[in-house]
Amino acid sequence: MLKIFAVMCLGVAAGWLTRRLPHPRRIAGIAVTAAILMLMVFLGAEVGGNELVLRNLGTIGLTAVLLGAGAVGGVLLAAKALWRYSFRKVAPAAPEPSATADGETSGGGSRFSLVIVGTFTAGIALGILTPAARWVAEWPLAMCALYLLMLAVGITVGSDTATLRSIASQPKRSLLVPLATILGSWAGVTAVWGVMQVAGGRPMLWSDAMAVGSGQGYYSLSGVLLAELRGPEIGTIGLLANITREMLTVVGAAWMVKRFSPLGPICSGGATTMDVSLPGILRSCGPQYLALAVLQGVIADLSVPFMVPFFAGLAG
Repeated sequence: MLKIFAVMCLGVAAGWLTRRLPHPRRIAGIAVTAAILMLMVFLGAEVGGNELVLRNLGTIGLTAVLLGAGAVGGVLLAAKALWRYSFRKVAPAAPEPSATADGETSGGGSRFSLVIVGTFTAGIALGILTPAARWVAEWPLAMCALYLLMLAVGITVGSDTATLRSIASQPKRSLLVPLATILGSWAGVTAVWGVMQVAGGRPMLWSDAMAVGSGQGYYSLSGVLLAELRGPEIGTIGLLANITREMLTVVGAAWMVKRFSPLGPICSGGATTMDVSLPGILRSCGPQYLALAVLQGVIADLSVPFMVPFFAGLAG
């Protein structure tokens, strides 16, 4: 856990030191995409090579969808409470034009989500047809790709001075938004986990459910972390649950604003509010929420490599 977080911090420092150079950030962006795709292939290969997981893929998928929806439900209630009792008084009001609200970003993010699912499926086929699962188990391929991903993500964050400035300019009360997101996610998955245990659903440790909920919509990283720490079954649940969370946010952003306040889709998006779900949030909430969404996304993003291994370690 500490090694993964340390690698990310090293990347942030490297990104800050090279922030005036165009090439490191561009290369880091390419490395992020390459590392994610490699990790999806490795995770899929582990699933494809595990007959027990394959036989139970249907119930695994249902568990993942329920946990993903539970996390969204929990953060929406937390967002509504935060808006009503605290944030409404300091909420941004004056709209400002923003080029970030371009629909192309949303479409690109959605397409990449489909690429992720396709790559994961290809990995499953590879695991079924070849000894790829054994290779992944014997060689530290996934861990090397994971370190590459965390280093590249750190460089991207550290070199983005505009993001860092927008975070620094937010009022202190804005920190309650990512806090509500994290706590709401835990409350939501805990409620769903409890119902599943009472209703006789798929047996699952509470700590595993919490680790899945701590993924904050960052499906690629959380899925691979869980696969490395808890095996391909929990890794698959983490991947699919957080994809579910992202999709619900992208599709339901306008409804969330109407029913749960402008904080609804911002909290629901978790780590994706700084990229994939940002265009939908800006269209539904207004461009005045850009800085808050970025702050929420960065903090949620940074929490994933710390909180997912923490809860996964409780099961060990």
